Amino acid sequence: MNIASLYQKALNFEFVTVEEGVYLFEHAPLTELMFVANELRKKQVPHSKVTWQIDRNVNTTNVCIANCKFCNFYRIPGHADAYITDMPTYRRKIEETFKYGGDQLLLQGGAPPQPRA
Repeated sequence: MNIASLYQKALNFEFVTVEEGVYLFEHAPLTELMFVANELRKKQVPHSKVTWQIDRNVNTTNVCIANCKFCNFYRIPGHADAYITDMPTYRRKIEETFKYGGDQLLLQGGAPPQPRA
């Protein structure tokens, strides 16, 4: 495979196969890939405006009983590392988010057991 021809293929909006993408990942200089990506962006984004979202994940709790096999985040109820985020901590994290230019707060967390009545 030829890196220059793969760049041209991408710049012409032609389909790049998985194998070609892997080849570029393994052999193309990062600065060149960045240049090609920026050229593609300039062709596709009106007025060359680039935007992004500055947000923050604030976890409500890591206490969870769902036992999802992919999760390394949760702690069972009563675990020494288990926590529930309190309101003063939320306020501090929201203030920090705004301080650093953030404009979105994402809340996520575990599925704690329901309290008994």
